[in-house]
Amino acid sequence: GGSLHRRGYRTGSMELDMGKEWGDDDNIEESEWGDNPQRNRRRSLESGNAPIHRAAMKESLAAGLLLESGWDKLVQAARSDGLGAVLIDPMTGSGTLPTEAALIACDMAPGLLRIASWRGGSDDGRGRNPHRYPPAIRWKDFCEMEEWDNLLSNAMERTKSGMKWARSPLKPTEKGMLNIKRKNVTILCNEKNPRACNLARISISNAGIGAIVSLHEGDCVEWDLGGMHGDHRAVIEGRTIFVCNPPWGVRLTEDIDSSWVSLREFLRREGNGAEAWVLSGNKDLTKILRMKKSRTLVVRTAEEDLRWLQYHIFQKSEVPVEK
Repeated sequence: GGSLHRRGYRTGSMELDMGKEWGDDDNIEESEWGDNPQRNRRRSLESGNAPIHRAAMKESLAAGLLLESGWDKLVQAARSDGLGAVLIDPMTGSGTLPTEAALIACDMAPGLLRIASWRGGSDDGRGRNPHRYPPAIRWKDFCEMEEWDNLLSNAMERTKSGMKWARSPLKPTEKGMLNIKRKNVTILCNEKNPRACNLARISISNAGIGAIVSLHEGDCVEWDLGGMHGDHRAVIEGRTIFVCNPPWGVRLTEDIDSSWVSLREFLRREGNGAEAWVLSGNKDLTKILRMKKSRTLVVRTAEEDLRWLQYHIFQKSEVPVEK
């Protein structure tokens, strides 16, 4: 049901097992455009709760922005026509946007991952899952516990099926795709700051989505996704969305300014035939992109007045040289 898709919980009488389809460490291929964080999943799970960046985007906000960008519709289209869905985040920070994008692509009910990955040691000292009872369970005439268990089982099966589909190889349908190992869903992200990149790596690994999310460390202006050679591009024209939450602040600094210049050059080189969504809290920084926005969505969060900006990226036509 709709509410289950938004919230996922389990009762103490249920055992939810993701199985081999979800977060399997076996037979994972390295991406041609970045490292696969899945290989560190066991270590990061054993390390306890992952640290949170002080400026990290809330998961609910990230999911809402992705839905507004049409990522869920792109995934649905990929399921129908088999042409694939690609999401690229050149400044991922702690990895919230690509993580939420992967969970949406795999049809994971929000909250279900928290239940399935729980390893015991709750605050009540009795080893019980603290997430097993949603507030709705206490509502009068809500539903029978058996019915609730069945809903959770169905949600788990949808998730396992979704991951299996997302990580399955994409059948080559275009010239030039034969030499690229693509999957039905490809999510690529990049981060320049080493500490933030490590947080993103832990987040992706803990979520068990390393099979479809690849992380690259470095300045995005140096991140080569094949934009200069069309037969080896990460971008599938008409099937790719760029999302980004670049640094912005009240005071402009040289580092922030240069980050937006790098983003501009990256999008110009790699984004031909795609659309980009950029979150900005400073209109002066947005001007650095020198791009005409297609749509503006006002976002207010944590007392900040932000803009979720859509851009359609087209290759610049070369001016003919008179002879």
